[in-house]
Amino acid sequence: MTRPASATDRRRLLRFMLQSPLLTGAAGLASWWPTGTHALPERAIPDRAAAALDVFQLKRVAQSKLALPVWHFIMNGADDGKTVAANRAAMDLWQIRVRRLIDVSRIDTSLALLGETLDTPIMLAPIGNQLSIHPDGELASARASGKRRNLMMCSTVSSYAIDEIAASANGPVWFQLYASDDEALNRHLLKKAENAGCRAVVLTIDSPTRGNRQGERWFARQMDRATLRLGNFEDYEGRIRFGSSSLTWEFIDWLRNNTAMKILLKGIVTQEDASLSVKHGVDGLIVSNHGGRQEESGRGTLACLPEVVSAAAELPVLIDGGFRRGTDIFKALALGAAAVCIGRPCLWGLGAFGEEGVARVLSLLQAELKRIMQFAGTPTLADISADHVIRA
Repeated sequence: MTRPASATDRRRLLRFMLQSPLLTGAAGLASWWPTGTHALPERAIPDRAAAALDVFQLKRVAQSKLALPVWHFIMNGADDGKTVAANRAAMDLWQIRVRRLIDVSRIDTSLALLGETLDTPIMLAPIGNQLSIHPDGELASARASGKRRNLMMCSTVSSYAIDEIAASANGPVWFQLYASDDEALNRHLLKKAENAGCRAVVLTIDSPTRGNRQGERWFARQMDRATLRLGNFEDYEGRIRFGSSSLTWEFIDWLRNNTAMKILLKGIVTQEDASLSVKHGVDGLIVSNHGGRQEESGRGTLACLPEVVSAAAELPVLIDGGFRRGTDIFKALALGAAAVCIGRPCLWGLGAFGEEGVARVLSLLQAELKRIMQFAGTPTLADISADHVIRA
């Protein structure tokens, strides 16, 4: 008598079918039929950085190499991940209006920003704990950014110290600050950044508490503690306390009186706070929701950008959150951003191929930006305007 299939048997059969090369081959063949969709190169896994066609391929390589706790550290968002998804969905709310018969034989992406002369508006967002992703950590990211002249922002909680990172970058580096209730520690961190040659400090203001990143919390116990290093605190003799739930606008005034560096606020997403930033005399803003890792607002940063730009007066406005293509970057520039900061894709490159992977991410995005600038008829960044985008 034949035993009826149990739920376990059915799950095993489904798993076998999903892993079957026959099914994979059939799906691949389907894309060649007229009724099929299109090829999906992001499913490919390149064996070297130079072979990657886009950042999504590097994402697959990194996922195949990294331990689950580290992957969740990179990918996790707050609560249900709706804000992470909103960052990407906001890109599709805008379409690009391309132009014709314009000489685009030479494309110039250079810009001047807060005392820096840059070759590209593509920057590295500040991300800590990179030693858990690759043995060279932030040093690999710094070497990649320095060679390509991409500005790098160094995190307060970087594995390596800011002076080590700046020396490896051999190029422009800014320091991101998590404010502490300990003024001595704040002064210590600012002094380290100034001594390392940083011209700007990026104060993160979107973290009055820690976001509810459940996947990261679940796997945190399995994290290799040997990879956890806080280079910026290793020469501090006091108690290490960073982050503050009592941070107010008064701290901006304190910061102005305690550093000569330019001051940018990272985490501005409303016109009200942009106006207050102007009132308190900061030098620049970064539209950011921490990559969807803090509050679950459900609002993408590109959707927030126009209202922040409208209230920012003459302040340069930067942005991060969900940027994966040169077309995404172009849309932000058209809506008034001076530059775009890249987060997770750089970590995908780092986890996939180290320094070469980060360099490949920056190279791909730069090439894609230049390509869409040619299609849009914009030889320089100054030629990109709100006329080049339209609501979908």
